[in-house]
Amino acid sequence: MKFEEINNRTKDAVNHLVEALESGQSEVLTQYLSAMARFHNYSFGNVMLIARQRAVTCCYTSLESINMRLCTLLEASDGA
Repeated sequence: MKFEEINNRTKDAVNHLVEALESGQSEVLTQYLSAMARFHNYSFGNVMLIARQRAVTCCYTSLESINMRLCTLLEASDGA
């Protein structure tokens, strides 16, 4: 994903939050604050993207971690 696309998506997420608050939908703010609490080590932009894409997300894992798990599964299936 290019920087410009990430920047646009982050702005869209912030605009969505602002519009929701202006229309009286405080549960959207609650969702964003909940995401910030779960992903406190992430940057503001990343939290906004995560919350906007999937409000009930509890965790994200790195591609490296996924690859290691897949290799372990493949090695186990080859040995069986």
